Amino acid sequence: MQHSDFTEAKLFIYTDIEREIRLAYASERDDFKAAVQPFRIPPGGANFLAAMGLLSYTEFVGKLKYNEKKNGRDYASGNFNRFFDNLGLGYKQFRASCCPDVYNKFRCGLVHEYLPKATCDIHMVKKPDKPIGIGVERSGQYYFVVETYFEDFKRAFDQLEKDRYNVIT
Repeated sequence: MQHSDFTEAKLFIYTDIEREIRLAYASERDDFKAAVQPFRIPPGGANFLAAMGLLSYTEFVGKLKYNEKKNGRDYASGNFNRFFDNLGLGYKQFRASCCPDVYNKFRCGLVHEYLPKATCDIHMVKKPDKPIGIGVERSGQYYFVVETYFEDFKRAFDQLEKDRYNVIT
């Protein structure tokens, strides 16, 4: 992939998710609520769609970075898992200890069934008690925090750009 195509994909991904996060924050303001009330626009951002997008983007970027094949075909879950681990140590530990099949349970669940294949709360904005973007509570309940996952995703995606194209920021 040429660098111009890479930056175009990056711009699309970042704009897509940032818009939903900003909408979630704006919808909490009283002036925003009053302005959109006549249009019957519900508050918040598209939390399920943003989570689904981020998990799909994780697979996409994993393919860009690793392009792993299995039996001559794209190895979607392998590419996803390897890039998911690049999001940070907490993600790697989550996949290793709590949810080895995060690809199937969350990415495939959201993409193919519009629900994770496990009980999961999906939040748009950061939660102080949730240090990574996807995890499990002591109660066994899974969670996904779009803003936190996105920050970690951006860090890993930006690092890929630096490594691949020698970009200095």
